[in-house]
Amino acid sequence: MSAFVSPSTGDDLPWDQHDPLFGAHTSAEDDPDQPDRDLPECVSSYSFLMPTLARLSCTFLLLVLAISTLYSTSPTTPQKRRSPRATSASQVRPSSFPPAPHYSRANLATDETTPALLHPDRHRDPSLKKAADARFQSLSYAFEVLSDPHKRAIYDELGEDGLKTSWEVATKGKTAQELRAEYERLNRQQLEANLENLVKSKGELTITSDARILFLSDDERIRLGGPEDLSPMQRLQSISTRQLFLKHSFTPINPATSIVLTSQLLARQGVGAGNMLIKLQHNLSSKLSLEIGTTLLRPRSLTFKSTYSPDADTFVRLDVLPLKSLSFPQPPKFTLTLGRKIFAQTTGTLTLRSGNYALGSWGKRLLQPYSDSTLSLGLHHDSGWNAELTSGVFTQQLSTSWGKTVLGGVKLNVFGVVTNTGAASVGWSADRRITENVKAGMGVEVAVNGSMTFKLRFTRLGQRIHLPILVASSFDAPLFATLTILPAAGMIATNYWILAPRKRRRVTSSKIRELRKEYADYILEKRTEALEAQALLKEHVARRIREEESKNVPLQSLLAPSASQLTIPPNRSKSHLLGFYDCAVGEKKQLRIRYRFRNKVHVHIYEDREAVGIPMREHCLE
Repeated sequence: MSAFVSPSTGDDLPWDQHDPLFGAHTSAEDDPDQPDRDLPECVSSYSFLMPTLARLSCTFLLLVLAISTLYSTSPTTPQKRRSPRATSASQVRPSSFPPAPHYSRANLATDETTPALLHPDRHRDPSLKKAADARFQSLSYAFEVLSDPHKRAIYDELGEDGLKTSWEVATKGKTAQELRAEYERLNRQQLEANLENLVKSKGELTITSDARILFLSDDERIRLGGPEDLSPMQRLQSISTRQLFLKHSFTPINPATSIVLTSQLLARQGVGAGNMLIKLQHNLSSKLSLEIGTTLLRPRSLTFKSTYSPDADTFVRLDVLPLKSLSFPQPPKFTLTLGRKIFAQTTGTLTLRSGNYALGSWGKRLLQPYSDSTLSLGLHHDSGWNAELTSGVFTQQLSTSWGKTVLGGVKLNVFGVVTNTGAASVGWSADRRITENVKAGMGVEVAVNGSMTFKLRFTRLGQRIHLPILVASSFDAPLFATLTILPAAGMIATNYWILAPRKRRRVTSSKIRELRKEYADYILEKRTEALEAQALLKEHVARRIREEESKNVPLQSLLAPSASQLTIPPNRSKSHLLGFYDCAVGEKKQLRIRYRFRNKVHVHIYEDREAVGIPMREHCLE
């Protein structure tokens, strides 16, 4: 970090020095957008601390036993599960398309049982022997994959690329559903690893601004001692920067060990400071990871963090807060978190924050008459809501949040915090992915004292920009409604008139022509294969042509032998069926079926991935 920015304090207005409103500033410790910093130096006396810790320990043990009891009675999650390992995991990537071809060739649903996996294995006409061999090999391979629960689970989650990798998985005693869950988790881990490897350098910039004068009414401004008249340009010039925070980190590439170098810069009210932090991260195993870090410049500090996950549903995390003195005058403060999946969609967490304490004579002289130790119990549901209750000697706090994705991609979050000391805040935020690698968001937070903060966020790959703007010192209902309704209306209008049409244009643009040109040989090859498959299927259909009159050979071959019915499962492209091919790559496709049933003509049009079931009475034209 070679640049230092000294922000303006807004002292150019002579009347803002005489009123507490314009002399107030936002501290780094009170800013929720800043990284976590040390708790205040609140300690307790040795004689008072021991009973308190005893009560906290008993409460901690009782809650752990309660959570374990709830978990042990839940049959939804196994207690122990070995994680699958890939010998060449770096070569595996999630398939870009759903694993439909094998299922489509056999015309089977993804949950079809093994005895239903049948395919033709011979052909009588010698002139069609070559084409029959090619189709037979394709169906044989599909049968081999879909009839093996192990390979089928890999194919469902990772596609064709997953079958090319050698896997070491403990399959004994596991059902197909458990195998699917294993590979689904592995698929998510691989996707997260690929995204993490895409960005090695990460940066974060937070600029806190004061724009209260911009939104003051004339009467309020005059009452506070301001000028009687302010032009729009003077109002804009009154916006001042209260605080600037800049952070940058870089992680070298290493499979098991990483070294993270982080530089931080903080400037507030014309005064700034900076430091560099180096952290060593090492994974001792797939279950245990360690992290230790220290600052390279003064003041010196030491941090430690460890995470242990005995299985996919349980974790324990120990976070030792930064030690300001390497002489260790007192035991280090730490945060211990225990998390476990207690229901099918609910995870419970138990967090103990030690605060200041003493071990015998170690740290006894630094104790004070009150304790800042806290115990928190949290619940996190997969639907998006979270709740956490925190209890301490003098402080109790309840925080809740709820999130939901709306408008096809806008992540809406509503949150609130209340304490027994009267401090409280509520707010909302909304984030949307603008492009594949760019996200933008905004939000409004109102504190119990009425101060309102409007926040903007921008993220591109690993670079993040936060812009908190203080807009009012007291609650202003019209301003709050404006900052809530206008952004919501703007997001809806942007999604309806800009983002959604852009997405449609992207699908129907010149890229379609490029795809056709690029895949011209592929389409021709698939057309030839489809014609060959139709020739092969004619012999199979000829035996039933009297009972089921139809000229559509590919669909005729899919009819059940003992029923005049045709069914095709949903959620797969019909271009993968035998005798079909994709003649319009990248475009929306439909299938028109014309058939005769009970001497009456029936016609119906199906979407590409829509389920097919005929005959149907509403298809009749007569």
